[in-house]
Amino acid sequence: MNDFFLATNRSIKINDIEVRQIQMKDFDTWAMHAEPLKNFIKDQNHSDEILTQLFKVHGVQVISTIACVSNLNQKAIFDLAADEQGFKELLKAVLLVNQAYFKYEKPKRGAKKKDDSTWFDSFQFLVSMGHQHGEIMEMTYGAFQSYVKAANKMYKQGIFNNAVAARVAQSDKKGFESFKKEMVSD
Repeated sequence: MNDFFLATNRSIKINDIEVRQIQMKDFDTWAMHAEPLKNFIKDQNHSDEILTQLFKVHGVQVISTIACVSNLNQKAIFDLAADEQGFKELLKAVLLVNQAYFKYEKPKRGAKKKDDSTWFDSFQFLVSMGHQHGEIMEMTYGAFQSYVKAANKMYKQGIFNNAVAARVAQSDKKGFESFKKEMVSD
């Protein structure tokens, strides 16, 4: 899905069934059902054979995950499972619409994972960049991830710009004064 699909919280319809993106306010409920699915399909395609195996191994989690992002209740989803091909189409749609969550990214080489960071650290970072708590909770998971990445990029660029300005100020005081005047003028 593209950036605008994520940012505008779009959904898709599969045979009159709406499949939505997961929103941050529902993420805790979603994750407890979807995490086993994510781990199962890690590094695999979404072929019919893989989805059949996924349902055999994690049937309850599949139904609960679909219920979190569709307009169907668990009984209706279970009834739909009788139509194997239609059910697989629905499951593929859930995986596609929420690919920001299901896409497995290998950790970067040499990067150490911090054990002490929490969701509040990510929320605070976005708040410090101008977002409000309420709008963060209404974001889809994909939009949330993208905003965090973009804000992090902007933050790092700001640090780099400050370092360049400090270096210029130390090496060329006259040039830095004209640079300062240029930055302040309208």
